[in-house]
Amino acid sequence: MRKFYSIVYILFFVGLFSSCLDEDPKYTLNSKVVYESESAAQLALNGIYGTMATQGGFAQLIPEVNTEASGLCWTSYKTSDNRCQYTAGLIPVANEFNDLVWGALYKAITNCNIFINSCNDSESGNWTTKPNMVAQAKFMRAVCYYNLLAFYGGVPLRLEPSTSNNIALPRASRQQVIDQIAKDWTEAAVELSETSSLASGTPTAPSKYSAYAYLTKLYWILGCNAWAAEQGDVWANGELKNAWPEMQSSQSYFTKAKEYGDLVIEKGEFELEASMKTLFGGKRVPFSKEFVFVVDATGSTSENVGYNSLHWTFSPQNCSPGETWGRSQPNKSFYDWAHGTYQDDPRLKITFTSLYEKYENGVPAGEYTSAYPLVSKNVKDTVGWETRDTIIAGRPITIKVPIVEKKFTIIDSIDYRIGGPYADPRNPAIAELDSTLKASFAKTKGPSDWNINDWPYFYKYFTTDCTGRYANNNLYVYRYADFLLLMADVENELGNKGTAISLVNKVLYRARHSGSKVSTYPKDWDNLLTTEQIREKIFHERLFELAAEYDGFTDTRRRGIAWRQKILERNNNHEITKACYEHGVANNYKSDWREYWYPNDGQEDWNTYLIRNQLLPIPQGELSTNDDINIGNQNPGY
Repeated sequence: MRKFYSIVYILFFVGLFSSCLDEDPKYTLNSKVVYESESAAQLALNGIYGTMATQGGFAQLIPEVNTEASGLCWTSYKTSDNRCQYTAGLIPVANEFNDLVWGALYKAITNCNIFINSCNDSESGNWTTKPNMVAQAKFMRAVCYYNLLAFYGGVPLRLEPSTSNNIALPRASRQQVIDQIAKDWTEAAVELSETSSLASGTPTAPSKYSAYAYLTKLYWILGCNAWAAEQGDVWANGELKNAWPEMQSSQSYFTKAKEYGDLVIEKGEFELEASMKTLFGGKRVPFSKEFVFVVDATGSTSENVGYNSLHWTFSPQNCSPGETWGRSQPNKSFYDWAHGTYQDDPRLKITFTSLYEKYENGVPAGEYTSAYPLVSKNVKDTVGWETRDTIIAGRPITIKVPIVEKKFTIIDSIDYRIGGPYADPRNPAIAELDSTLKASFAKTKGPSDWNINDWPYFYKYFTTDCTGRYANNNLYVYRYADFLLLMADVENELGNKGTAISLVNKVLYRARHSGSKVSTYPKDWDNLLTTEQIREKIFHERLFELAAEYDGFTDTRRRGIAWRQKILERNNNHEITKACYEHGVANNYKSDWREYWYPNDGQEDWNTYLIRNQLLPIPQGELSTNDDINIGNQNPGY
């Protein structure tokens, strides 16, 4: 019988290489490991949770790609840069991030397969928690396939430890992947505990109702996709139907979603945190009833858990003792829309920032940096007087001289108040801006003057509790607020408007109570809203509540290309963005600090662009190593 160190070797080895090595015989042999005790199996299971929290997985690139490809994001405009390619919607098959995401998800799947197979081996020991452990592995495998489905559609279904006989594997159909995801979560729910737990230093074990909440999300998305086809959406009624001939009616999927969702609401343990600031306040949250599924992560990579580099990715440069780059930022149209819509909503300060203190060598430097929409300057101010001896006309004399210090001062900002200086505070017109704002953010600057602070920053992941690029906080893959909003969408589609509104209002109530005092916004929704209005409002509410989290890619695409086009056109119709873009055209884009213009700077028609960007391309690494997938099996438009 093999000892546990074999599986540790597997996890370490798998973590070093891309997905094409997931079938390497060097660790195919080790996949025959079996567990003689509960403790050995638990260590292996913990290691699988650790593989979920890697650069290509939930620790960085899955939320990063979701954000950059959502249409709500700005990144430095370098066409050779991975991030720019997602934000622009010009993703080459050889995009490095694409290979990393694909590889990370399949690495976790490989380890789940090994674990399940090893526990079911006839030589494996017997212990009472084994069925629950296997259920956790199935749950995680389904989470990985769910993300692969969202990004790529039909993908190879690898459900057994790899051998030399199953290296090449064709893409499964979209329906086959859906069926496997549903099967894994349904089977997992049977053996998972009624409640989840997060013990110190160990990963979170999902509960039975975590599986049901994921099944709710799966059928909700399928319902949204089917609804788009029923509305005649060009993509859903064409490409999607071709790839998914088994598509049923939207009502059947929404009904199925409600079946599982009702179980979560009636019997599940989940609750919203009293304040959203608890979750995104820069502190480690060891456990919360808002966690539907959370991956344990740490700022110390020496521990047997994964890591968190979201602070490194999203927070402003040099804003903490750790490393930060601010590589993914909200675009101006999303930021202005949110501030003009939500007014004094505390989530604005939780989600975004435009002002931060600089750090040097790991300590505060006593300087501040501002970003859009703030205009700042250092001004000289007399803070006191000192005496000084001098000689005037050959005679010694004592005089008083001023003590002058430079002070950082905010001198101007866009005013988002309803009833303020702009007809539409969500989209200020250039003519309505004062001269300082025009000079700072509109069109008067040349490319050499633009810089990264001409765009605001995401703030959700900011922390000073970090080591290097790693933050000491867990990864909230699925929150109860997400579940409540999607269940509201389900209820609305099934004709239950009152229930839908009450579910949304739970999230809005929590938002109002997330600041130092209760805010006016967001206001509760009333029962006079129509089904169509509720559908539209839920669509946008999710984009704000879940900004920079794990579903931006799916949320902006689930109802078809016409709804995604709305988001991109909001960018194009944003007056400040438009002015900057036009100024960039006049200057031949000689700077990396330019705006995005959809579709593809007007070089493509909308349908071609949008249909291609409904999915990511199958990565070059997989095409090069899997003989059963070739360019003819690639997603549309690539």
